[in-house]
Amino acid sequence: MTAADFNERADLTSVNRATYDRIARRYRDNQVSVVTPSAPLFTRVEESFAAALPPRALVADMGCGPGLDAAHLAGLGHRVVGVDLSAGMLDVARERLAGHLVQADLRRIPIGDGRLDGIWSVASLLHVPERDTAAVLGEFRRTLRATGTLALVTALGQGEQLEPVPYAPEESRWFVYRDPARLAAQLTAVGFVVRLQDQVQGSRLWCTVLATPT
Repeated sequence: MTAADFNERADLTSVNRATYDRIARRYRDNQVSVVTPSAPLFTRVEESFAAALPPRALVADMGCGPGLDAAHLAGLGHRVVGVDLSAGMLDVARERLAGHLVQADLRRIPIGDGRLDGIWSVASLLHVPERDTAAVLGEFRRTLRATGTLALVTALGQGEQLEPVPYAPEESRWFVYRDPARLAAQLTAVGFVVRLQDQVQGSRLWCTVLATPT
């Protein structure tokens, strides 16, 4: 089966959810080992996002994984909700963010309209099939206040494909690579203004975006 055939036939969201359920603790351990204070990849967007938030902001970490970023935001004094589809990831995240976690599909976020002051979404759009991009970005816009801020990080490139997990080679995840101009246009189409867009080279070429509602 080609990548295109797989894309058409498979429930790609379920593929990634099952993988992350199985590798959640290994993912957390890998993140802790590679993210150090001397290697802050996304400092510029992190600082700009933090500066835009009001005190005790209500923030959702969309695709929170093991809760590392969510716990950091909570440590800054914000009210943080971690949202993830993987039950395994949420089990790990509870060790850092107990009581503030929601299992949900980003295409249908169970948060009311205009409730959030901020959305932090790092490497979650990376797993959203291109065909579902507008739905996810539309949900981000729906749940964000008119005065809110979206921080988004995803991988640049072309195509969609299954890739083995480096630290768990028996497992695979579906990755979606994006064109920065197309991503900016998709954000605009659902009601965002892109305030900051940058590229950062790490294990992948990352696109960092800071956007606000129109």
